Amino acid sequence: MGSRGPAPKPTNLRILHGDKEARINRAEPRPRDLPPERPPWLTPYAAEEWDRIAPDLTRMGTAKAIDAAALAAYCEAVGRFRSAMEILSQSQILIVDRDDRPRLNPAARAARDASYEMRMWAREFGLTPSSRSPLRIEHSGSIGLGGALPAERLLS
Repeated sequence: MGSRGPAPKPTNLRILHGDKEARINRAEPRPRDLPPERPPWLTPYAAEEWDRIAPDLTRMGTAKAIDAAALAAYCEAVGRFRSAMEILSQSQILIVDRDDRPRLNPAARAARDASYEMRMWAREFGLTPSSRSPLRIEHSGSIGLGGALPAERLLS
């Protein structure tokens, strides 16, 4: 059985949120500071989304090379959402089945499922206004995360 409650907040976000010192894990493992590389197997819509958001995520410090698979999952969810919405734009939300009964277009379910997955991944990367709103940007000083790390480096 997995742990209960919300997922733990990453240490960098805890620091930016101004969490109490006792809640900040100074011994958290830190990945190498490398930008994520776009996987060659992304679908066209997913690759387009990657190219749109990866530079900003890298600049914000919320995506590193180690996060490439998770970022790819987000981008693929965006691609599925776009594809489903294209289908819906050319048809109806309700369709008539073989028994002449109206039912929800399968593309509507696909769009809903992809939208849910997009929101889940978007929160992980700080891509929603609500996931960014509690962040505080330190304009000077340093963050003691296993050594002095300027706050500007986390966001640039």
